[in-house]
Amino acid sequence: MTRTFGIEEEFFLVDPETAAPVPMADELSAQLLGLELQGTTVHRELLASQLEIVTGICTSAREAVEALVLRRAAIERICREHQVLPFASGTALGLPSTTEFTKGQRYATIHEFVPGIAREHFINGLHIHVHVPDAAAGVRALNALRGWLPLIAGMGANSPIWNGEPTGFASWRTVHYRRWSAAGIPPAFATAQEYQQRIEDMITSGALLDPGHIGWFARLSVNHPTIEVRAADTQMAAGESVALALLIRAIVDTASATQNPASTAASEVLDLGLWQAAKSGVEGTYFDSEARTSVPAKAMIQRVLDYAGRQLQRNGDEQFVADYLDSLANPGNGATRQLESWNQGGAKQVVADAAKLFAQA
Repeated sequence: MTRTFGIEEEFFLVDPETAAPVPMADELSAQLLGLELQGTTVHRELLASQLEIVTGICTSAREAVEALVLRRAAIERICREHQVLPFASGTALGLPSTTEFTKGQRYATIHEFVPGIAREHFINGLHIHVHVPDAAAGVRALNALRGWLPLIAGMGANSPIWNGEPTGFASWRTVHYRRWSAAGIPPAFATAQEYQQRIEDMITSGALLDPGHIGWFARLSVNHPTIEVRAADTQMAAGESVALALLIRAIVDTASATQNPASTAASEVLDLGLWQAAKSGVEGTYFDSEARTSVPAKAMIQRVLDYAGRQLQRNGDEQFVADYLDSLANPGNGATRQLESWNQGGAKQVVADAAKLFAQA
């Protein structure tokens, strides 16, 4: 049976002239949140200028692409009627003078708990859910994914600009996220019981509001029978989100099918790899946790294909993912394209060029 998956994408609403984040007006909110298409829904996020798309349960690339494109197109049409644009970027291009939060007790609690971090939480992620039958299978998949999370973050880097200037990083969102109390690469776990005990200890510490605030780039979902991977920035085009989801699904499939335990490289070493991925995207080097050496990004991409290629082929996803990987070389990932647009015309050009891709496959 083909393993199911789901996709969550976060976006900003921005002024097309200034590229500044725009809080969602009540009328716009009612239109965006009230329309369901093919099981895909829209939700508010922490900031009043953010929204999130959540797909239904998907089994194929075609199903996921159609769901996201249909929803993105509807969002774009409604937003243009209100003179704003949806902006698919891991970071806002500039920070407003004041931060407006979405109304609600949970968001108010987050602001009260970490006001300085919350005020600057102008970041958007791509969250991929992949089905696992139980916690034991989830921990096995989590261990297998640890070594690939830096590569996923680098491929999905789409946030090179922050507060009005290039940062020198392909994914500033990844760097920014490290300010939360629990972030980065999760530890390796021997059993599901060890995982659960660690979560309970972390919550008991008082440094986290609840399990939903564990910001590891991969974790077991609190509310669904899935492993949730949060390593990539939100993506400019729907097909990029889907390709990353298919690759992650194949990694989970491979972990489930093999009897060999995953590499248990130290979290601090993999966290360095995550920092390198945030810095260089697909242009730099990565730590190969199995060979325990540093290799070029291209070699690391080949390594993940060697690892998960059989499952990609079995799922019928091999060509879809291959086309995506080719696109990382030309025209490049989101970070590369954002910087090209920035050099041509600053923030306004970045938003305009991203808008051309927003509702494309």
